[in-house]
Amino acid sequence: MFGAALSWDVLAAAGAGAAVSLLLAIVHLRVLVPRLPEPDPDEVGAEVIAAKPRYRDLVTPARTAVLSVLAMAAGAATSQVPAWGRGIWWVWAGSVLTLVAVDQATTFLPVRLWRWCLAEGLIAAAVTAALVSTRPADLLACLVLGAVTAGLFWLVWRLGAGLGFGDVRLAAGTGAVGAVLGLEGWAASLMATALTGVLIGVGTTLVRRFRPSPWGTVFGYGPALWLGPWGALAVSGAPWQ
Repeated sequence: MFGAALSWDVLAAAGAGAAVSLLLAIVHLRVLVPRLPEPDPDEVGAEVIAAKPRYRDLVTPARTAVLSVLAMAAGAATSQVPAWGRGIWWVWAGSVLTLVAVDQATTFLPVRLWRWCLAEGLIAAAVTAALVSTRPADLLACLVLGAVTAGLFWLVWRLGAGLGFGDVRLAAGTGAVGAVLGLEGWAASLMATALTGVLIGVGTTLVRRFRPSPWGTVFGYGPALWLGPWGALAVSGAPWQ
């Protein structure tokens, strides 16, 4: 009887996560992305603008379908996240997924879209904490570890290792979301991000040897930052709570 109740609870959490994440992804892609201002040519260079797809051109049926499937799958997986942290994981699965999809296509992480994700994440964390019993120390740990992660990536950015400042901002989310799984989950998120970044970089280099791109060897690091917490969730074995 208890097992059956637990199964229904897990299914309900998975369904809610899939639905909310899908809604967030679609709204961001179909409503917010086409309205993003294009980068200033004086700041990024005319050659970059010439190679970059326009934001409004990213809204295609194929991209909508792919992001919808990914958002639902990721949202359903949040059923394995502690209940008090699911709100920010839903934002990560839907809103931030769209942000990193833009990065993958353009190598830009638009600050306006990131601010939307940040606001939604903070609201989701506050609402979930109000509805689900949690300790203030858990939320504080997420904020602290998010800041620590951003600090680490800021240092890498300052050393000129090829990251953009948008990656520094997004890294704060990687750290905060991973910290929902505890200190080990946070560390696993960073390791998974680093490994994924290496794999994407190697894969991009190999592919572009045969299919040259205007971007050369440059690629968006956002997908690696987004995938990090999911890698941590996959290996953490964290029980449903």
